[in-house]
Amino acid sequence: MGLRILGTTLLFAAAAAAQDQASTGQNQPNASAANGEAFADPSLLFGGTPGAYVGLAVNNIQGEGSYASTVINTEFNLGPVGLGLSVPLNLLVWNNDQCCLGATTRESKTYFGLLRRRDWDEAQDYTRFIRYVRYGNKRDPLYVLAGQLWSASIGHGTLVSRYSNSLSLDHPKAGLALDVNTDFAGVETLTDWVGNPSLMAGRAYFRPFGDMPILRGWAIGLSGATDRTAPVGVAGPLQSDSTGNPIVSQRAIHAAGIDTEFEVLHNSLISLIPYIDFNRIAGAGNGFHLGVVTDVRLPVPFLQLSVSTKLEYRRMQPGYIPEYFDQTYDIGRVQYAVQQGSSINYVSKYDAAQAAASAGTSFSQGGYYGELAFAFAGLLQIGGLYEDRDGTSNGASLGVFASIPAFDTIKASAYYLRKNMRSGFDDAFRLDERSLLAASLAYKVMGPLYFRADFRRQWVLLPGQSQITAVDSFTAGMATFIAF
Repeated sequence: MGLRILGTTLLFAAAAAAQDQASTGQNQPNASAANGEAFADPSLLFGGTPGAYVGLAVNNIQGEGSYASTVINTEFNLGPVGLGLSVPLNLLVWNNDQCCLGATTRESKTYFGLLRRRDWDEAQDYTRFIRYVRYGNKRDPLYVLAGQLWSASIGHGTLVSRYSNSLSLDHPKAGLALDVNTDFAGVETLTDWVGNPSLMAGRAYFRPFGDMPILRGWAIGLSGATDRTAPVGVAGPLQSDSTGNPIVSQRAIHAAGIDTEFEVLHNSLISLIPYIDFNRIAGAGNGFHLGVVTDVRLPVPFLQLSVSTKLEYRRMQPGYIPEYFDQTYDIGRVQYAVQQGSSINYVSKYDAAQAAASAGTSFSQGGYYGELAFAFAGLLQIGGLYEDRDGTSNGASLGVFASIPAFDTIKASAYYLRKNMRSGFDDAFRLDERSLLAASLAYKVMGPLYFRADFRRQWVLLPGQSQITAVDSFTAGMATFIAF
C-alpha cells in the first residue's frame, strides 16, 4: 500500500514538473518559443526589426506591363505596440497593349498616364499604406492586429486555418484579429475586412480548473464562423463590375464547432497538446478531428534545434470540407475546382460542398493531415504539410516553406501551397489557379544597400475574362535598410 501511495505521489510530481511553465491563455506549443513562425509571409525578410526599407525596383506584372515601383516599408515597435507602413506606387514604364480587354491603352490602365489605375480605384485600396497595427502577440493576454492577414487561424485550425486576406492583386483588405486570454477563459476573433466584413469567425474557451497544477491544461472551446456574402449558384463564365469584382448571387453561410484539448506537457523542452474538434458546416456536413500538436526543443550545443509537428486524423460526411476557411478561401469561395470525369469545372466552394452532401449523411470518408517544421539555431527554417481524404479526387493539399532569416549578408524566404489537388504528387507542383507561390531575396551589396527580388502569385478577374486567373509579378531593384 505504501508503495502505491509513493508511486502515485511521484506520478503527480512528475506531471507537475512537466508543466513547470504555466500556460497563458489558450494552449499553444512553444518550447520557449524556439521556432519562430512557420509558413510566414516570405516578403517580411526584415520583419520584427524596427527600421525603414527604401528603394526603387522594376515590377513586371504578367501580361499587363512593366512598372517602376517604390520599395518603401517601415516598421516601428514600442513595447507591445507595432506599426508597419508602406508606400506601394506602381508607375507604368512599358504597356502591353494586348492586355486587357476594354483597357489596353496606357490611359485606360493609369491615372495621368503613369500611376496604375487598378491600385487606387476603390476606397479600400488606401489600406495599402498601412500594413499592420499590432498590440501584443498571439497568445498574449491581449492581442490586436489590424491590417494584412497572411496566416490567421482560429483554435486548432480545423475551421479557419491560415486565412489570408491579401491574395488579390487589385482588392487589398485590412482585416482585424482580436484575442483575450486569461488563465480561466478567453476569446479569439477574426474578420477579413474592417470596413464591410464578409468573413467573421471566433472561438470562446474556458478552463474548468483555472490555473490548478496539472489540470490547468484542460480547455473546452466553442467556435463559429460565417461568410455573410458567400457566392452561390456560380455556373458558367463569371461577370465582373468596373473594378474587377465578380458579380454573383450571394447568401450567408454558417459553420460552428466544439472542441476540447489537454496540454499534457509544457516546459522549456517540449510542449504536447492532444485535441478533439467536432464541426458542422450548415447545409453541407459534419466533420470530426482528432489531433496532436507538439513542439520539441533539442538541447544540442550550438545548434538550438527545434521541431514542430501537427498530426490529425479526420472522419467526415461527404459534404464536409476540412479547414473550410483556409489560406486560399477568398479565391475558392468563388472558384473551387471540382473533378467531373476527365475535366475540371469551377463552382463556388459552398456549391461544391452542398453537391457532395447529396452522397449521404454517414461519416463514410476518412482523412488525415500532417505538418512538420524544423528550425536550426534561428539560421534556417524549413517545413511542409500534406493532407488528403477519401471519397474525392480533389481533396489533397501540399505546402512547403524555407527561410534563411538571420544572416546579415543574405536573407531569403519562399512558400509554396497547392490546394484542392489530386492525391499523391503527380498534381502537386503544377502552377495554376490552385497554386500559391511567394519568394523573396535580399542580398547585401555594400553598407546598408541591398539587392531585393520578390516573386508573388496573386489572383485577378480582368475585364473581359470569364474566370479568376493567377497573375505572377516579379520585382527586382535596389533598396537600403535603415535600422531605427
